[in-house]
Amino acid sequence: MLKDKSEMITMRGRLEDILSQGIELYLDGKPASPARIVERFVREDAVYMPDFVINEDGALTQVRYDKIMEN
Repeated sequence: MLKDKSEMITMRGRLEDILSQGIELYLDGKPASPARIVERFVREDAVYMPDFVINEDGALTQVRYDKIMEN
């Protein structure tokens, strides 16, 4: 969970930069905007892990945030 507004702004900026490079963003398996991802981090007391997907040429094509289930 993000702790303060500066963390939210920093994360959103990084995600917007990634998106501007043509890299797709996903949240729980669905396409998502930087704003939606940050909103989820703020509202939920859950842990999300980013998965970085690369193509056969080694270029980053997707960043997928999936909720980690705790036992």
